[in-house]
Amino acid sequence: MAQRSQIIWLFLVLIAAIVIASLAWLGFSTVNQALPETTTTTLRPQSYNFKSFPVLEYHHIRRPEARWSRTPENFRQDLEWLYDHDYYPMNLRYILTRFEGLPEGKTPVVLTFDDSPSNQFRYISDAAIDPECAVGILKSFHEQHPDEWPLRATFFVLVQTNSPDHNLFGQADYAERKLQELTEWGMEIGSHCYSHEKLNKISLDAARFTLARSTYTLKALSGQGIVSLATPMGLYPTDESVFQGSYQSLDYDYKLVCEVAGGLQPVPGSAKFDPHHIRRIQTIDSEWAKFFNRNSSAQ
Repeated sequence: MAQRSQIIWLFLVLIAAIVIASLAWLGFSTVNQALPETTTTTLRPQSYNFKSFPVLEYHHIRRPEARWSRTPENFRQDLEWLYDHDYYPMNLRYILTRFEGLPEGKTPVVLTFDDSPSNQFRYISDAAIDPECAVGILKSFHEQHPDEWPLRATFFVLVQTNSPDHNLFGQADYAERKLQELTEWGMEIGSHCYSHEKLNKISLDAARFTLARSTYTLKALSGQGIVSLATPMGLYPTDESVFQGSYQSLDYDYKLVCEVAGGLQPVPGSAKFDPHHIRRIQTIDSEWAKFFNRNSSAQ
């Protein structure tokens, strides 16, 4: 069964290679200009007007409010609060450029979304995005503040699980289109492993397999290089060297790896900065109160 699974995967790899070649022939770049590439995670110390910044963690955008769900109303209020308090959205990978392009007087905020359910990005018709999904709300907020709030967020995407609604944002017919549109609009695609594997429960070889095929599949579908990973459930492998490597000649390199919690993230180049242990803040009321002294009323 394992051999058959690998044969199927290798067939998909071949198809993905054809997709990449076709995109190049048609003139599509495989690296979006809004998503800078870097070759190193050794970051020089730099002067910032902040010592830390928030990497916010969302899962479902739906009703009712719950431990892993933020309502559309509260998500909009989150954006309004961040905007009013001089935060500026950036993709996670901008850490690698030391926040190049950050306006003076602003503090970066990274909006991250785990598990890729359809309520993060849903089409309600061929031409209309659900205004109450995460992407619909982000686009609407950007249209209200086109210069002060660019379309930036990082989505940690699952490829194949036993929950179809979590596979590439659900809606299988729209999967490739959604990833390419997120890239075109300036947002980042990251990995959440291929099938939400618990990296502390599988062998190192199995970890390399899920990380390599996740990278290859997401790059083929989105057209952007994959440099960011959120470990499922915040679980880490026994040997973190597997975050860079190869599997059956397919190279991958996760330069930034997110935890599931941890609080405010130290700035790049500081003594406490670790690119493979990026801290995050879960977007529930108690966390908003603890780290931002914000009293948000859940709806």
